Amino acid sequence: METYNGIVCISRSTLIISESNPNGIMPEGTLNSLNYRKKLKIVRNGGGEGNPTLIAFDSLPPKYKKLAQERFGDPKVEAEKEGLLKNIEIKSEAVSFFKLHTIEYTDRIENLPEETQELYVNNAAVLDALKLAWDKHVMASRSKSKRPLTGEFWKNAALATQKLLTLKDDKITHDLPKNPRRLQEKLQEYIRDGYISLVSQRFANTYSVKITEKAGKWLVSRWSTRSIDIVTLEQLFAEYNCEAEKRGWKKLKSTKAVRDYLYRPEIEPLWHAARFGELSAKEKFGRQHRRKQLTRRDTLWYSDGTKLNYYYQDENGKTKTCNVYEVMDAYSEVFLGYHISPTEDYEAQYFAYKMAIQRAGHKPYELKYDNQGGHKKLESSDLLKNLARHAVNTAPYNGKSKTIESAFNRFQSQFLHKDWYFTGQNITAKKKESRGNDEFTLENIKRGNLPTLDEVKAQYAKRREEWNNAPHPKTGIARNEMYRTSVNEETQAVDWLDMISIFGVTTKDPATYRAGGLQIEVKKVKYAYEVLTSEGMPDMDFYRKNIGRKFYTRYCPDDMSIVSLYEKDASGMRFVTMAQPFIHIEGAMQNQTSADLSFIRKIDFQNKQMRIDNERERNELLAENNMHPNQHGLSVAPLKGVNTSKAKKGKIDIGELQKEVSNMTALEEQKKTAQRAIKKASKKIEKESSLEQEDFYKARRELLQTSIN
Repeated sequence: METYNGIVCISRSTLIISESNPNGIMPEGTLNSLNYRKKLKIVRNGGGEGNPTLIAFDSLPPKYKKLAQERFGDPKVEAEKEGLLKNIEIKSEAVSFFKLHTIEYTDRIENLPEETQELYVNNAAVLDALKLAWDKHVMASRSKSKRPLTGEFWKNAALATQKLLTLKDDKITHDLPKNPRRLQEKLQEYIRDGYISLVSQRFANTYSVKITEKAGKWLVSRWSTRSIDIVTLEQLFAEYNCEAEKRGWKKLKSTKAVRDYLYRPEIEPLWHAARFGELSAKEKFGRQHRRKQLTRRDTLWYSDGTKLNYYYQDENGKTKTCNVYEVMDAYSEVFLGYHISPTEDYEAQYFAYKMAIQRAGHKPYELKYDNQGGHKKLESSDLLKNLARHAVNTAPYNGKSKTIESAFNRFQSQFLHKDWYFTGQNITAKKKESRGNDEFTLENIKRGNLPTLDEVKAQYAKRREEWNNAPHPKTGIARNEMYRTSVNEETQAVDWLDMISIFGVTTKDPATYRAGGLQIEVKKVKYAYEVLTSEGMPDMDFYRKNIGRKFYTRYCPDDMSIVSLYEKDASGMRFVTMAQPFIHIEGAMQNQTSADLSFIRKIDFQNKQMRIDNERERNELLAENNMHPNQHGLSVAPLKGVNTSKAKKGKIDIGELQKEVSNMTALEEQKKTAQRAIKKASKKIEKESSLEQEDFYKARRELLQTSIN
């Protein structure tokens, strides 16, 4: 409906029921019949698009007038609304005015908020349309020599402007008055003062005028201080007004003025750290990076330790919790390696990293870790430096920068939360779902229903695998599948030698290589090692050249069966050789096997041979420099217990003899025969040793004589 020449009209197309207008109120034939019988008043004949035939609403028969009111609303209000919609136009000068308009405060200048600018532009457009409608109404009334119907016009205009807010397609947001009288006054103000009349007085912010620079500094200082009584906003408001009276400041009317001032964006950073802590201020006001999504595996690993959120019962029946250290691939969120222990220490980190490397088969390009727990020991042992191309400790107190903490939270809430002995998430979690059912848990703790530590470890491994097989939140692909199908050409593959190099822990202090090998202590347990030949025998040449030398030892805590020996010089650690556990023998003859006896004989022979070789080299050196005792008429004492003569008789293998004796059936006879055989063999060994010593002396005399000549 619309008003035409002061007459409320309804279009012909609106009245007729058709496929395109099922909401019409009469068939086309009925309308034509009414028109033919002169029952309808045609106000305007239609012609062309956008120029429909208009029929005076008041000329409709009562039946159809009632139907039209029920279906289309009050015709006068709808006509005003349609007229407004037709004449509403957003003017560029209004947009420019409100965009450039500024509010000047005592300490700053601000523009209007964008939402407010849009609202004021709409207000201006609606008021412009109302002015045009009012002018048309006045002109139409005067053309008929009638007085304008002011009350009725503004009543309908107020209803029409409010209907603009309810339109589905052409909704126009404004905050013009609902009251007809106030709407009329608003238009008069707008006509008189222009766009500035639409700017609300609330943007003058009286508190800014009242709170001077000095008063503001006092407010911030009093709100920040921790050295005297800490105040609430209400208390600060009261204190401020007392202070204002003393200093001649303007008093404030409400706590809102205080709050609005303190929470202004440029003011809040001045006191936030004092009230809530510097870390809270850093979190709120510090710029946060937005990282691009990683595109391949092993580009970045995160590692961190946290409480394992399960209760368990120890062997003494006490309720305990433990810690878990996890290593995660940032690209796929796959948990690669972990270790469960009472605390986050060096050992937990070591085993978690080792498991991650074994799973990945490659070194990560970058590793990020915090600077707590046992990481300082890992750094001193060069493990972290050897583990990745770049090993970086994350900034402390910056949880948002660590992807692994976000993953932990989701892992706890989505997977660990399934088990009744779940302790609840970390203390910073606020949702009720992040807590366990304490009543249920305590009742079952009393009844001794908690799992053991081994059961908790097994359950954690299961939940961990569920996490790895679950879809990644951004790709929808299983985490394991993402990791398995990804390739990173820039990461180094790891072999067995790399594992030793990476995970070997170097002793803090060197140990001395002695006649009894080399001894180190790990976690209060002593381990002895010696260098062996390829045949598994002690390397006597290494003994001869290195007794008294100090070596650093590198070992794997989970495999102490082989260690590496290093010397340290100005350029760093230099690898020397590998060492294995020191070979022990039975001390009592009764417990010795043939292998023990054979080993003893071989070592005894090698020791004697080493003595002979050392003696020969020493004599040659002395003779070469004319310093040998024989060259000066003196004699050299013979080597004690060493026979250098070649044995005439075949050597008796005591091991074979003992084996033969052990096959005897009678136990007593076996013992007697074994004792006799051992005694006989010992005598023969002593005899051979004596002959060897005589041969040695003879060879030495000949050597000396040759040297002198």
